[in-house]
Amino acid sequence: RQILLAWFLLSLTGALAPGPLSAAVIMQATKKGKIYGILPMVGHALVELGIVFAIAISVEMISLTPFAIDMLLFFGGIVIVAYGGLALRDYRAKEENPGKTEENSDSASTAIEATAQGIAVSIFSPYFLLWWFAVGVANVSMLIAELSVGLGTVLLAGTLIYLTHISTDFIFGGFLAVTTDAAAQKATWRGINLINVIIGLFQIGLGLWFIIRAVAF
Repeated sequence: RQILLAWFLLSLTGALAPGPLSAAVIMQATKKGKIYGILPMVGHALVELGIVFAIAISVEMISLTPFAIDMLLFFGGIVIVAYGGLALRDYRAKEENPGKTEENSDSASTAIEATAQGIAVSIFSPYFLLWWFAVGVANVSMLIAELSVGLGTVLLAGTLIYLTHISTDFIFGGFLAVTTDAAAQKATWRGINLINVIIGLFQIGLGLWFIIRAVAF
């Protein structure tokens, strides 16, 4: 339907914006491979499930005051800087061992860690929260109202809206994870993983910018 196509295109404005979530995907794909690179998107999708569900059952969203925005920027900046530090900590390129596969690194704890990173950078990302308050809430409310008339149920309308929205995240996240996994094999210099260094510096710079904005303004 045209209404879902319009929502898909609108959702792309959030999915394609560079930020801490994209950095998390690249960081995990570089460390553990493309499968782990997708997991931050799973955590991100869980957060958005809660948001869409809250809108669907007409839970009133908290309005963002200037002070609340400053707090989001400040604490969000701290979280993003911390993840940037973790990326820089793994600056050394891992040597390839033909006798080992990605299965050696598979474990419940690392999978949960990667998923939790997606949850954390979503909850504490000012870009993510401001997008939902500025764009998402009003549009989802309108879409649910319009779709539920034809579909006859708010739950089904909310499900279609949610699946349409997260499809943009997984399409872009999957592309990012696969290309990063392939590039990580070559992007090394003198034993240094250049992707991890770039992503680490990017996250630290972004986080510090958020903190400075919160304090200065």
